[in-house]
Amino acid sequence: MKELCNNLLEEWSESLLRLQIRNAGEKRLDGGILCPACGRIHGRCADAMYPFLVMAEKTRERKWVEAAKAVFLWTEHTVSKEDGSIQNDIDSDWKGITVFYAIQLADCLKYHESLLDDDTKRLWRERLKKAAEFLYSFDELSDNNINYPVSNALAMFLCGDILAEERYKEKGRALSAAVKCAATENDLLEGEGVPRGRKSKMGCSAVDIGYNVEETLPALLRYALISREKDTAFLAKKGLEAHLDFMLNDGGWDNSFGTRNYKWSYWGSRTSDGCALGYLMAAALEENTEKAADCTEAARKNLELLKRCTKDGLLMGGPHYGNAGQPICVHHTFTHAKVLAGIADQETEGWIKTEDRTFRQEREEQEVVIRSYLEVRTWKVTAPLFNASVTACDWEYMPGGHVSGGTLSMLSHRRSGPVLCAGMADYSLKEPDNMQLPVGCIHECLAFRIETTVNGERYSSIYEDSAKVQVSGRTIRVWGCMKDMAHCLCPDRKLPYWIEYEFDKQRIRIRAGFEEGIMICPVISSSGETVIREEDLNRIEIIKPESSVRITADGRMDLPYGTERIFNLIPGFQALKICIIPQRENEVAIDLNL
Repeated sequence: MKELCNNLLEEWSESLLRLQIRNAGEKRLDGGILCPACGRIHGRCADAMYPFLVMAEKTRERKWVEAAKAVFLWTEHTVSKEDGSIQNDIDSDWKGITVFYAIQLADCLKYHESLLDDDTKRLWRERLKKAAEFLYSFDELSDNNINYPVSNALAMFLCGDILAEERYKEKGRALSAAVKCAATENDLLEGEGVPRGRKSKMGCSAVDIGYNVEETLPALLRYALISREKDTAFLAKKGLEAHLDFMLNDGGWDNSFGTRNYKWSYWGSRTSDGCALGYLMAAALEENTEKAADCTEAARKNLELLKRCTKDGLLMGGPHYGNAGQPICVHHTFTHAKVLAGIADQETEGWIKTEDRTFRQEREEQEVVIRSYLEVRTWKVTAPLFNASVTACDWEYMPGGHVSGGTLSMLSHRRSGPVLCAGMADYSLKEPDNMQLPVGCIHECLAFRIETTVNGERYSSIYEDSAKVQVSGRTIRVWGCMKDMAHCLCPDRKLPYWIEYEFDKQRIRIRAGFEEGIMICPVISSSGETVIREEDLNRIEIIKPESSVRITADGRMDLPYGTERIFNLIPGFQALKICIIPQRENEVAIDLNL
C-alpha cells in the first residue's frame, strides 16, 4: 500500500504540474491549474499546494516548491478576499471552503515549512492568520452541512497550533462538542443537509455516505488525535467502522440513497478528500485486531479503485468515464491528492502505518441477511456473492436527487462488480462549478424503475416519497404510486405499483405489478463487454471479465438503443438499457442470475 500511495501521488502530481499555467503574464492566470474538462481554473486548485510540497520532500526537486508557491499566488490574486476568506470560484461567492484552504495551508506549514524561503514563510503565515480570523467569526458554518463545522474544528485547532493562539483551539473544542450527538442508532453520521436535525415526513435523517467517509469523519478523528480528546476519537472511529457496511467489495461506496447524491461518484464524493487516511487512522487506534484489519483493508481497496479510475494521470469522475468518452475534470485529482499527501506525513509522524500488515481475508456470508437502516429507510442485503440496497429514503436535498420509492438502488457482485447502481434520479447542475455536462453520450438515469408518461408528464416509482416497505425472510415488498419529480400524483388517475424482491444466494427475482407503464432495468455494463441476446428464451447475457450476468424476463424485453450503452455522470457508469413490457395481467417478472 505504501508503494501504491507513492506511485499514485507522483502520477497525479505530475499531471497537475503539467496543467499548471506558467508565463502567461497575467496574475489571474499564472499558477492556476487548467481543467481539461471544464476549460477553466477551479477556485480550489490551491489544494495542490500540499501534495506539491510532499513531492518536494520526496524528490528534493525545487520545481515542486515553485509550483506550490505559484498556485498560492494565483489564489491570492484571484479568489482571496479582504476579509480573510477564500471564495469557491471566480464566479461563486461561497466562502465556506476557506476551512479546507486553512487546513491544507496549515499542513503545508506544519510539515514542510523548512522547504520555504523566509519571505514565503512570512507570507503564508500571514495568510493563515487572516483565514483563521475569518473562520473564528464565520458562524454561518455552524449552521451548515455537518462537514463544515467538523472541518472547522480541525482547522481552528491546527491554526491554534501553528500560530500559537489558544482562542482558536477553544473555538475548535466548541465546534467539536456541538456535533458529538450526530450519530444515528446505527452509528451513521447525520447532518449532511440543513436543518441538520430535521426529520423527513417518513422520519429519515440527512445522511450522506460519501461525505461522511471522505471528509467529515476523517476530519473529526484527526481533530480528536491532535486535541487528545479520547471520547471524540472513539466516536469518530466507531462511525468509520459503522460506515464500512456500505463499502463494496471493490472499494466503492453505496451512497445510492445519500442526501448529497449529486456529488457522488462510485469511489466517493466529488469535492472531498478521500477515505483512506481516515481508515488508516482508525486502524491505528483500534485495539481489536480484526476491526483494525477491516479498516486497513478498506483504505487499500479504495486506493486501488482510485488507481483503476485514473487515466492519463488524472482521477476520473467514475469508472466508465473513459469508455463513455468524457473529459476528466481536474477537481477530483487535486482534492484526493491531499489525502495521499496526508498519508505520507501521518506515517512519518507515526500516527499510521501502511506496511507490514496482514490483511483480513474477505468474509463470505453463508446466507442472505437483510438489515434495516430505518434512519434512512434503506434495507441492506448481504449474500454469499453480492450486496444490495433497497431504499425508500425521502430526505430530499434537491429535486431529482437520490431515488426513493422502494428502489433496488444498488446491486454489486463479488466478481461481476456493480450490476445496478441508481445514481441521481435527474441530472442537473446543483453546483455548476463542481459538476460537468455530459459530452457525446446517451445521458440517462441509471435507476431501476417503473415508469409511464401521462399527458406529456413523466411519472415514476423513483419519485414515490411515501412507499410502504415490508421485509419477510429473504423478501422485500414495496407498495406505492408513481409520481412526478415534485412528488405529485397524476391528477387524472392513480398509478399504483407493487414490487417484490426475492433474494437467493446467486439470484434476485423481481416481480412487479402496475396498471400502465414499463419496467426499466439499466444493467451496468461497459461498452467493451459482449452482449448475447437469446430472443427465443427471452434472455440477455452480459459477458464480464470474470463472470456473466443473465437477465431473463416474463414479459417482452426491448433494447431501445440496441447494445449501445447509456451513461450517467453520477455515479459514472455505462449501462445496457433494458425495458420490460407486461404481456399479461399488468405483471412482469425478471430474474437476475449472477
